[in-house]
Amino acid sequence: MKHSVQFLTGLAMLLAATPLSAMPVSEFLPKADKLMNAGMGAMFSKHRKPVMAEMKKVTRNYRTDILAARAAGKTPPSCPPPKGKGKLNGKEFLAHLKTIPAANRGIEVERAFHDFMKIKYPC
Repeated sequence: MKHSVQFLTGLAMLLAATPLSAMPVSEFLPKADKLMNAGMGAMFSKHRKPVMAEMKKVTRNYRTDILAARAAGKTPPSCPPPKGKGKLNGKEFLAHLKTIPAANRGIEVERAFHDFMKIKYPC
């Protein structure tokens, strides 16, 4: 019994320390596309939470990467949007994702977002 409790405690700690897996574009794109086309029904879509969570993580990591590059004295791979003009256009990002060939859609959404921002806001 004692070993079972220790095992379960260790497993719980491991799972808590493991970051959420990154979503590939091949999984994200159909969900985001359905969500964008749902209109008012998007609020009740089963795809809303995973898409929103992924975008929140991706944009947070993007900002962190820019700040880290600047703190290290390096030029970031892309520049942040100008103040007051940084609203992300979801349709524009989806259009970018659709330009990725199907064979390459195994890349992470985060990588695709960084690529998108390099095009949209080059330094």
